[in-house]
Amino acid sequence: MSVAAEYLTDYRPRYRQPSAADLCRTVPCMTTDQTNERVMEMFSRHRDLVSLPVVEGRQPIGLINRSIFLSQMSKQFRMELYGRKSCIAFMDKEPLVVDAAMDIDTLTFKAVEHGEKALSDGFIITQGGAFLGVGNGLQLMRVVADMQASRHRQIMHSIEYASVIQQSTLRSSREALARACPGADLVWEPRDVVGGDFYQFSQREDGWFGAVADCTGHGVPGAFMTLIASSSLTQALEQHGPRDPAALLGAVNRSIKQTLGQQGGVDETPGSDDGMDAAFFWFEPAGRRLVFAGARLALFVLRPDAPAVELVEGQRKGVGYVDSDAAYAWSNHDLVLEPGSLVFVTTDGLIDQVGGPRAIALGKRRVRELLQQSRGQAPAEVNRALQAALRAWQGEHHRRDDLSFFCFAA
Repeated sequence: MSVAAEYLTDYRPRYRQPSAADLCRTVPCMTTDQTNERVMEMFSRHRDLVSLPVVEGRQPIGLINRSIFLSQMSKQFRMELYGRKSCIAFMDKEPLVVDAAMDIDTLTFKAVEHGEKALSDGFIITQGGAFLGVGNGLQLMRVVADMQASRHRQIMHSIEYASVIQQSTLRSSREALARACPGADLVWEPRDVVGGDFYQFSQREDGWFGAVADCTGHGVPGAFMTLIASSSLTQALEQHGPRDPAALLGAVNRSIKQTLGQQGGVDETPGSDDGMDAAFFWFEPAGRRLVFAGARLALFVLRPDAPAVELVEGQRKGVGYVDSDAAYAWSNHDLVLEPGSLVFVTTDGLIDQVGGPRAIALGKRRVRELLQQSRGQAPAEVNRALQAALRAWQGEHHRRDDLSFFCFAA
């Protein structure tokens, strides 16, 4: 007996989001005046039935689970005792009942909330309170899996296009670097499709400016922060010029804090305790003068005749963040480089990568050793050697962060 078919065909519109109606299956149903013998007959006739709904009039009142029913009726004397009694004797009086219009997300939540039996026994689907059919947990899981796959594809398409936009915003800096310092080499590898690291280069008649920065987060949140930070840096360069990296760090710090509502140690936008670590530098090729200011990032300098790699530490204060001072002032480091000196700067994606036999961070000491081993090589060769060493160190470990590092020769 079925009362679903006449309603189901007319109910479903042609275009809409998936709902319980998509899972609705027309099945026989029992009424309260039918006996357990009739239930046994229906289960014998329809061997694919997991459960039988019970209705009173057109209102669903319960669900008879096949396994439980057959287990109970197989016991000694049960058929004699209950065979001619109402089928409600072994009925689950509190099945999950949902309206056909309920969306799949809500239905999934309801099914999980209802417990395991909603997935194993299935659930009753109604229209306007009247019995329409049943759905089962396997169908629901398949639909949810398909929806998640579709959503994932949509998200990935969006992120992939965001990657095109992010790389487009960085293209002008790549071009400026190629003009200013053709021998320089830059590695930029987001951990995900888009990332929270960015770089910026600009050229002047007497020199060029460079920035390598690591914004809070990676993936999409990190990419949003790079837009805020790079826009702030562009404005700071227009206002202050490129020759004072420390002043530029201060200007970007104030801009980020103002944009994100980080004032006086109070976060006006809950959850936005964000900022960046950065290395800003100005280089004058004529005198090989390098001016560096760092916010939690360091500069590595390999001079031709020096026995070891020189490490110029940045200050231990990030740009932005709720607890930082808007008036904080960074300091410049002024260096004069000998011909053939190598300058290297990296975000913490390289230094903090876990690996090796003890699963520890690569660290600054190993980076200095790797740079020392690359003495006399061109910047591109140095960076390739570091990439190879990083892959070997990382091994089977997961990439922890975005990766950006930059090398040039004075």
